[in-house]
Amino acid sequence: KQEIRYRANIGGPSLILIFIVMCLVTFGMLSLSAAKSQRELAERNASAVKEYYLTDSEGEEFYQMVLEEVKEIKRSAPEPGDYEELLAQELGDYYLPEEGIVTTQIPMAHSQALSIELSPSFLGEGQVWVRKWKVIQTEDYTVDTSMPVYHGGESDNQETGK
Repeated sequence: KQEIRYRANIGGPSLILIFIVMCLVTFGMLSLSAAKSQRELAERNASAVKEYYLTDSEGEEFYQMVLEEVKEIKRSAPEPGDYEELLAQELGDYYLPEEGIVTTQIPMAHSQALSIELSPSFLGEGQVWVRKWKVIQTEDYTVDTSMPVYHGGESDNQETGK
């Protein structure tokens, strides 16, 4: 009779222990899944930041090139009226004489580009002012609507509204 009594008492704590172990395993798996997602997000963010700063350094090189050209033209040009003409010859398509700006777009991933607009000034030794320095979208964003969606009706006419 004593053996039966001990067997009955072992079942309750065993069920509680099994339930606790299952809860711990479930929470552990959820924690691992959340950690993996956060790591992937951090890696994508790090990649985007790295790409931006690489592109930004190319933009800085472009700025320095324009600044050196402006200073060289200021030193070498005899007449102030020749500055814009010499700048157009040296910078080619980068210089827009009608607007008086130097512009470029440095491509990035994901249909983006670093857009730079510089305004050269021949005052003093020669200067370059930054008018615009920002990341822009180079392609229009379009939503993919090619997947057919069930609207709750049995006929195909419900999608077109007929």
